[in-house]
Amino acid sequence: MDRRKWNRHADDFDDRVFNIARTDLTGVVDSYVNSVSASPASSVLVDLGCGTGSFIKKFGHRFHEIVGVEFASRIIARAKKSLGTSTNVDWLTMDLGEAAKVIGPRADLTTCLNVVTSPSAAQRRRMWASIARTTKPCGHALIVVPSFESEMMVHEVADSPRPSAAGIVRIDDEARQKFYRKDELVAELASHGLKTRRIGKVFYPWAEEGLRKPRAVGNRHPWGWICLARRVAA
Repeated sequence: MDRRKWNRHADDFDDRVFNIARTDLTGVVDSYVNSVSASPASSVLVDLGCGTGSFIKKFGHRFHEIVGVEFASRIIARAKKSLGTSTNVDWLTMDLGEAAKVIGPRADLTTCLNVVTSPSAAQRRRMWASIARTTKPCGHALIVVPSFESEMMVHEVADSPRPSAAGIVRIDDEARQKFYRKDELVAELASHGLKTRRIGKVFYPWAEEGLRKPRAVGNRHPWGWICLARRVAA
């Protein structure tokens, strides 16, 4: 990842980057967060890939302590500004794959929303491992990833780029992104000691695909996979 590139895009980050907490059409993210018991007096939230802090701003009041991790310092600066005078948030500028070494297994809830999308399998493995190792035993991880099945639907109705067999899609001339099959996501989490409790679709507007809604799709919308997983006890 190019830190300088992301710092250059800090001012328009929210326009460039897909924010599922903001574009969720049916309130699924809220429902999944609500299913986690978190005490405002003691619980810890770790948001890996926190961006400008939108998830923390919306749900942070449910937690006693919060850690926001982002790759680029200027994006972290925007998150700090967005949260204003919040005193219970620690902001870390670092690679997601290194976060667990600094934070340790502290999180009652670790969130990572549309972040583990690198085309590099090795880089993704480091990210998944960091998510698991940041979550305390019996704690939860809330994950959102792009859906391979949804992208195939979009390809069929809108002639968008077809995912490769490995789930890699060319987004533009510079970027490629990993899309996940449902069973692939469950297996990936399990391989890192995270047992799926709940998995479903989080729908978002067609505009996020750069498209007007095609007539052929009826009431269908594109979706990502949202998963709540529990770290197995040590």
